[in-house]
Amino acid sequence: MITISYQCTECGTKCTAPIPEVAPAELECNACRARVAVPAGALVEGRVERCMVCPSTELYVRKDFSQRWGVGIVVVGLGSSCIAWYFRQFYVTYSILFATALIDAMLYLWRGNLLQCYRCQAEYRGLSDLAAREPFHLETHEKYRQQAARMTQLGASSASSKSD
Repeated sequence: MITISYQCTECGTKCTAPIPEVAPAELECNACRARVAVPAGALVEGRVERCMVCPSTELYVRKDFSQRWGVGIVVVGLGSSCIAWYFRQFYVTYSILFATALIDAMLYLWRGNLLQCYRCQAEYRGLSDLAAREPFHLETHEKYRQQAARMTQLGASSASSKSD
């Protein structure tokens, strides 16, 4: 079953919903009941062709694992190995580094993939066609990051001009 996780544009709550075989007309927030219209052609024959939350057609495949958790595991392993190195426990140091690398490799192999939208970061799980999808491209990500920054700056400047 395909599921979508997205951030509600009204209340900011992270919403998760199952997606049926036929694309729904709209998605509803679990918390505030705000509705988001699903663009036409978002789901074609069980394949996500475009984001269901925003009008973007640019989606990428990534591991279904929190990047914060991954960085946290590496930082804890590095910090622990530095402490062991300071006390000249060389075998312990290398054991910690090896264990950290082993945990990282196991999580990489164990966790599946998901499809994510560059623009709104909506996540789609349970898709079967992820091998045919594009991986992350920094240039595309930067395009959407810069667009969001310009929109924020534009909103701030228009708000300040209204107050004058």
